[in-house]
Amino acid sequence: MARLTCPEPLIVAAQSGDVEAINALLTYCQLDLQRFAQTVCATPEDVEDAVQETLWIVSRKIGTLRTLSAFSGWLFQVVKYQCFRLLHEDQRQRALPSDDALMVDSVEREGIPREALSAAIAQLPRPYREVLIMRDLEERTAPQVAEQLGISVGAVKSRLRRARLTLRDALQAWM
Repeated sequence: MARLTCPEPLIVAAQSGDVEAINALLTYCQLDLQRFAQTVCATPEDVEDAVQETLWIVSRKIGTLRTLSAFSGWLFQVVKYQCFRLLHEDQRQRALPSDDALMVDSVEREGIPREALSAAIAQLPRPYREVLIMRDLEERTAPQVAEQLGISVGAVKSRLRRARLTLRDALQAWM
């Protein structure tokens, strides 16, 4: 396991909720996390996603850390978990046709009226509808959508998946 030596006063300040200390700590750790993630993750995109998710988790959960000596191990366990999570997601997506492919094929093959599709999209909860429109209709990238909505890339992916599943269920009568 990789080791990171981080100034203890910085960790203590971050644990107490000091926003500047948290930002400094995240900046301090980012390069080491990227180097480590490159040895575990499958793709450069997964490295970026895993590191960003890890930094987000650390910023939220640093206050739960019980001992300073556990910080380095905890940090690298989190990034390793994120890399494995992304790897398993990629394997599942390769094994099954994508929701996009299923939806587009179904709409074209089954002759689903545009009005039905529009109505189904309009019935989606707002967070799902926003992400679906930005990703699938406006063809924005997940990081672009995340930045605009002020959420993580993981949240964008989760909302998009839920939106597509809900939409597919709503259009089941037409299929």
